[in-house]
Amino acid sequence: MTHILITDSGVGGLSVVAYAERFVRTHGFREPVRLTFANAAPANEYGYNSMATREEKLATFDRFLSNVTARFAPDSIYVACNTLSVLLPDTPFFARAPILIAGIVGTASALIFATQTTIDAGAYPRVLVEHGIAASRIVAQACPGLADTISEDHDGAKSRAEIREWVRTAIAKMSDPNAPVVAALACTHYGYRKELFADAFAEAAVHAQVINPNERAVDDLFPAGASGAHRDVDVRFVTRYAIPDATVEALTFFLEPISPPTVAAMQRFEHVPDLF
Repeated sequence: MTHILITDSGVGGLSVVAYAERFVRTHGFREPVRLTFANAAPANEYGYNSMATREEKLATFDRFLSNVTARFAPDSIYVACNTLSVLLPDTPFFARAPILIAGIVGTASALIFATQTTIDAGAYPRVLVEHGIAASRIVAQACPGLADTISEDHDGAKSRAEIREWVRTAIAKMSDPNAPVVAALACTHYGYRKELFADAFAEAAVHAQVINPNERAVDDLFPAGASGAHRDVDVRFVTRYAIPDATVEALTFFLEPISPPTVAAMQRFEHVPDLF
């Protein structure tokens, strides 16, 4: 059995689990698969973007990685979170990792919507410049609070209003407002509301291709040629804090069409206060 532990600084990365489960269920894999989603956030209202220093973020994430590796013994870890992916290379765990570990950062774009930690790290602009995109054509837009809004906003009204404002703010920073846009949703929560980002660009009369890296993470987890006869997938959800009912309701709405087994695992989440 292949055991992949997928993590996020919250619950946005659960969509990566959903896409992975669906892939194995529909395409098959060379052996049975276990997907363990481990929530790396210390508390419901205290995450990495709330921490005062980068040192605190690194120490917390490093402790998490060490503990979940020892506790669950995965074959590999996939960091389905932009905030944590930009921290990953600087953790002591990464330097001595006994198993394969990779992050989600890597999608190129002109407009980048992300958390403050991801924006501050500057990883996306660096990758884009390395691929020949002029720095003047890159806009990195932090969206404080948006991830929490999305994860608790089932009907989408609050999310739509906030996304509209962040998109307008980003458009105002563009050096050429008439240029076509490729927009990367560089926070795993944002992918749940991809259509609202597309709507906001359309309302602003800006032609934009909106990219959700969550959908493409399956290519990292199960590369071409990896399919096989096994379609058995065991999904597990572990978290240090109890997931609020509003979040469970919203994620059920987002993920039920993609992966009912992932939704079932989330609804019966394992509350592990001493996870890390």
